[in-house]
Amino acid sequence: MSFRIQARKRVDDEIRRVVVERIEKAQESLSAGSAKGVHNARKRLKEIRAVLRLVREPLGKKVFTAQNIRFRDLGQGLSSLRDAAAVIESWDALTETNRKRFNSPAMKRVRGRLVERAEKASQGEAASSHADLVEELEDAKYKVSTWKFKGKDFGLLESGILKTYTDGRLALKVARSNATDETLHEWRKRVKDHWYHTQLLMDAWPEHFKSRQKCLEKLSAYLGDDHDLAVMQLLLEQESDLFGAVSTRKAINESILAHRAQLQAKAMELGQRIYVDKPDALLEHWEKLWNITAMPSKAKKAKKHEPAGLLPYLVEPVTA
Repeated sequence: MSFRIQARKRVDDEIRRVVVERIEKAQESLSAGSAKGVHNARKRLKEIRAVLRLVREPLGKKVFTAQNIRFRDLGQGLSSLRDAAAVIESWDALTETNRKRFNSPAMKRVRGRLVERAEKASQGEAASSHADLVEELEDAKYKVSTWKFKGKDFGLLESGILKTYTDGRLALKVARSNATDETLHEWRKRVKDHWYHTQLLMDAWPEHFKSRQKCLEKLSAYLGDDHDLAVMQLLLEQESDLFGAVSTRKAINESILAHRAQLQAKAMELGQRIYVDKPDALLEHWEKLWNITAMPSKAKKAKKHEPAGLLPYLVEPVTA
C-alpha cells in the first residue's frame, strides 16, 4: 500500500502497518545489492522516522527516542553513497546556470574526477550485501508489533502535526534572520517532516493534501539543492585537488554562491506562503477534514463550527 494512513481504519493499526511496510521495502531495496537500492532504502528509513515524529507523544518518550536513534543510525550507515552522487547532481545543475563557464576543458576534467569519486563509492556499496542491516531491520519490524499508544483516532496525530508545523515556522523565522548552512539545513529537515505528514494524511482530502505536498516537495528541493551545494563548497575546501587550479576553484565558488542565493530566495518566498497559517488554525482545519472522512456522520456538525477568518489554503502548487 501507499505511504498514507487510511482515515476509516484504526489509526494505531495504520501506524504500525505503514512502518512495517516501509521496513519491508527497505529490506527489499538493500537485497537488490545496487547503488539505487541503497538510495531507496535511505528514503524508506527517513519515512519511518517521520512517522515516529508524528506519534512521538502517544508512543512515549522512551520508546520514541530509542526507535528514532535506531533508524537514524541505520540510515547514517548508508549516507556516503548519497553524498558522493549529490555532488554530481549539483555540478550538473551549476552547469545549467553557466554553460559557457562549465563547458571549458578544465571544468570537464573536474567533473570527471568527481564522477570517478562517486563511482568508487558506488562500487563499495554495491559490493556490500548489507546482510547485517537487513537482519537488524527484521528485528525492528518485530518490535513494531509491540508499540502501544496513548490515545485514539486523530488524537494520536494532533501533537505531532502541531509540533512539526510549529517547528517549521520557527526554523523559517530563524533562517530568514540568519541564513547559515546550519539554520537552512535545520529548516529543511522540518520541511521534509511536514511534507511526509501531508503524504500520510492524504486520505483526509486528497486534493488539498496533494496540492500542499507538491508545494512542500518544491520547497524541499530548493533547500536540498542548496544543501548539496554547501556540501560541494566544503569538499572544495577539504579536497581542493579535485577541483583543479586556483582560478578554476575560484570560478566554481563564484557560481556556487550565486546559485545558492537564488535557491535561498525562492525557498524563503515559497516558505512564507506555506507557513502562513497559525499552527492552531492549521491543526483545527486538518482535524475537521480528517473527521469528515473518518466519520461522515459528523460532517455537518464540523461544518457548522468552521472558524471565521481562516486564511485560504493552497489549492494549486505555487510556482516560484
